[in-house]
Amino acid sequence: MKKTLILGWGKSGKSACGLLRRLGREVVCFDDAEEDPVDGDVENRRGMSLQNALADVETVVVNPAVPVSHPVIRGAKAKGIEVISAIELGYRCCNGNLVAVTGTNGKTTTVTLIKDIFTSAGIEAYALGNIGVPFSSAADKLAGAVAVLEISSFQLETTVTFAPRFAVCLNVTPDHIERHKTFEEYTRLKAKLFENQSEKDFALLNADDPVVSSFAVHIRSEIFWFSVNKKAKGAYVENGEIFFDDGKTRESICAVSEVPLKGNHNLSDVLAAVLVAKLYGIKSDKIALAVKSFRPPRYRIELIKTLKDLKIYNDSKSTNIDSTVKACEAMDGETTLIVGGWDKKISYESFFARLPEKVVHIVCCGDNSDEIIKWAPDDASYSVVKTATLERAVEISLAYKDSKNLLFSPSTSSFDRYTDYVQRGRHFDVIIKALANG
Repeated sequence: MKKTLILGWGKSGKSACGLLRRLGREVVCFDDAEEDPVDGDVENRRGMSLQNALADVETVVVNPAVPVSHPVIRGAKAKGIEVISAIELGYRCCNGNLVAVTGTNGKTTTVTLIKDIFTSAGIEAYALGNIGVPFSSAADKLAGAVAVLEISSFQLETTVTFAPRFAVCLNVTPDHIERHKTFEEYTRLKAKLFENQSEKDFALLNADDPVVSSFAVHIRSEIFWFSVNKKAKGAYVENGEIFFDDGKTRESICAVSEVPLKGNHNLSDVLAAVLVAKLYGIKSDKIALAVKSFRPPRYRIELIKTLKDLKIYNDSKSTNIDSTVKACEAMDGETTLIVGGWDKKISYESFFARLPEKVVHIVCCGDNSDEIIKWAPDDASYSVVKTATLERAVEISLAYKDSKNLLFSPSTSSFDRYTDYVQRGRHFDVIIKALANG
């Protein structure tokens, strides 16, 4: 019997394996780690020649962490073997309704809010995908439920027929250049979310983002817009109120002041979630109730402590320059910023060009500290210092007496010292708690 090879194990590979076995498929894997997969009965073909590793394989399912330049992928394509993502695998086996959300920033917040709105309206819904629970772990069990998927550019690299009923793109700014090489390729992958949609599907686009707006000319599905700045067919803000307008009727959802999230970037995410819910048919009062009671995911501009008059925010979820700039813009008053982490080999020129005046001190730590400091202007109105550890960065930051806020917003991934942004966020929490107690 022909086999399916899972390239890259981890949580995604393990979930894909479970789905394939429920479908009666024979599974092998190829994982570059020295250890064999946790499931001892799954053959790891690491160390085999490509010819032998792919000899009896008809499909390769790729873990999103594996780049498309991997030799197994190149070898499979050369042999005419289909290469697909775990998201594509889940889609082919799914009998539920799909909402897919992509973008550089705000995906987790938006996916979580959409799921909460559906749940509060009595609709069975699950947040899956890049948010932490693989789509393939539940794709064949949804049976009429709604799967709200967080989709990364990594996952879109190897989709083939993936066509969600509702496809949302929140924003597109430079990120993951170390993987995709150019911003143009990264943008192309984001636009790929809409590629297979039909005229019966819905595309939801951010009217305030010029890159996202440019996708419209190539989209076949019906387009709706969301905007913080202007009226549009879809969801928008006017006179401090959120409205839904489908071109026929206009409804007020709630006041902006009732949204428990800081910053226009978060408000844009709320508009996207409102738009999905309204197009699905959920009543406005149900949507408003869920929005007003929403609690965002951890480590996204999260106020974790107030020491005297200093508010301390944990924004470990910030993994790119754009998200950190927006977090700074969301602060009220003078702000000390702790920044830095994994070195993505990207320029920080735009970072310093876009920093709001409220940033008065910058403390850098992490592998990319030198790259950040290299781009700091000589005539800056803020101080910029480098230190070796996050503990020391916090100590330096707390010594400044002219700030109302201390914002930990790394602007890059966590892989220099942590497994993910959650572990990084927890470490910052522990440091703050220890200093507060001391």
